[in-house]
Amino acid sequence: MCVAVPAEVVMSDGMTAVVDVYGDRFAVSLAMMSEPVATGDFLAVQARRYAVAKIEHDEALEARALFESVFPELAARTRGQATTQ
Repeated sequence: MCVAVPAEVVMSDGMTAVVDVYGDRFAVSLAMMSEPVATGDFLAVQARRYAVAKIEHDEALEARALFESVFPELAARTRGQATTQ
């Protein structure tokens, strides 16, 4: 089983995207996406390699809240980002 992580797109060239997950940025393949992806979109990302679905902003925030409730250190990373940006 693989857990999909909500990631925000910071750059896209059509076949790949650079995404941000709690301040960690990395490239993912868009080969499995059936719709265009743009900066600011949220994607479900698996194995830090593949975007598997576009998700609504509200759903991404709900998923992040769930991750943060299970892994409190993620919430601390998010607070750290807010103070440095």
